[in-house]
Amino acid sequence: MELGSARRSRRLDELAAALPQRASALTRIFFARTSTGLSRAEVGLLAALSSRPYRITELAALEGISQPGVTQLVNRLERRGWVERGTDPQDGRVVVVAITDEGREALERVRAEYRALLHEEITALDDEEVETLAAAVGILDRLIERLGGRAP
Repeated sequence: MELGSARRSRRLDELAAALPQRASALTRIFFARTSTGLSRAEVGLLAALSSRPYRITELAALEGISQPGVTQLVNRLERRGWVERGTDPQDGRVVVVAITDEGREALERVRAEYRALLHEEITALDDEEVETLAAAVGILDRLIERLGGRAP
């Protein structure tokens, strides 16, 4: 099915507005319905750190949070034993933040709770909706890759 040029343009505008709203809504619903005890920002930092250690400045840029804000988040996560500060192997003067084993476990608990919540709701969909949603996830992955984002 091919859309007319004007209709396609309107549809693209609708999608460009809808996708971030829907992603944000899913996240808000998740944090409202679960007992993780973590904020979205804390989970974002743990997820980023699960791939490699980062400098505070890198985390701030990556997560779109001010440096003082990231420092506060890192301090909270450090008090919980979920991250630790260390020196950069290439430059001993530079401090990097790394996730600890306990932090990885906390992140996995959050992810497992998120998966369980979504699984429960997705189960109510019919087979065709499940297949459509699975195809949409693949499309979203390609879109994220083209936008230069991190893989999910």
